Amino acid sequence: MPILRQDLKLLSDKQTLEQCLTKPPPPPAGKEKQSPWPHWYSSTSQKVKNIGTQGGISCYKAAVQNPGDFSLLQTAVIRTDVPTSGNPSKLCHQTIEVGWINFPTQVAEPHLFTFYNTNGYTEIADYKGGWNTEVKGWVQYDHTIFPGAVGGPLCVDGGLQTEMPIRIQLYQGNWWVYVADRWIGYYPASLFSTGEADPSQTLAQGSNQVNWYGEVYQTDIALTTTDMGSGEWPWTRWSHSAFMKNITYLDADGVPHGYYGTQHSFVSDEARYNMEPHYDSGTAWGSYMWIGGPGAGGKIGAVEQEGKGS
Repeated sequence: MPILRQDLKLLSDKQTLEQCLTKPPPPPAGKEKQSPWPHWYSSTSQKVKNIGTQGGISCYKAAVQNPGDFSLLQTAVIRTDVPTSGNPSKLCHQTIEVGWINFPTQVAEPHLFTFYNTNGYTEIADYKGGWNTEVKGWVQYDHTIFPGAVGGPLCVDGGLQTEMPIRIQLYQGNWWVYVADRWIGYYPASLFSTGEADPSQTLAQGSNQVNWYGEVYQTDIALTTTDMGSGEWPWTRWSHSAFMKNITYLDADGVPHGYYGTQHSFVSDEARYNMEPHYDSGTAWGSYMWIGGPGAGGKIGAVEQEGKGS
């Protein structure tokens, strides 16, 4: 099984190892505004019973300001209001997350990532939650594609456009992950029910929310110039803006239905990042969205041009 190792030499004095290993939850549903730092979102979600989701994500190399910063596009299957083990009156979220990320501290080049969380993001540990294969929990199936794998060719602003098809699906007691053209591995559903009095209230039995979104994380206190997606605004559209397309959720029988993320849309700061969703578009792209932005200052790829980042 391929094992991903982080390059700890890339850790900055602004970022601890704990910060590097943790990941924040998706933005809270129904919130219009919140204090964004250090995470910036362009996010959609749909509250619906499901056993998975699928879609295609464009594969740009987003410019990041510092090696410890990241920029990602992702999906998440979520189980909300899960009773916390040992304290049933306290509720938490459980998630499985898959997407495309530029996070130089994790891997030098843009890459596929997975993340799972069993406990409301309170503990990163074996069989509790974490990135890729950095903690135990992920079971590898394919011999070539694995969490942390670098892909290509990358999208080119104004030129070649590539995408990464992804799918997450609960099947026979495992949450399987499909990438590109194959099933690559899974998270055992039992990870989410261990210690729980009622497994039916956990992600072990299915999801009740699907999110598709972009996120930027910054280590500096000052406003970040890190790009989301290509760094282009959503309204620049084809061959410029990043996109996520053919987005569906899977019902209890595994039948796909068009995704409607209108219930809980959230943008941290429209002056820096944004999105333009089109649900049930009637086109070959189905439900899709243009997404991204240049961060503070509005200069696309400013980090790389100034030689300050990856």
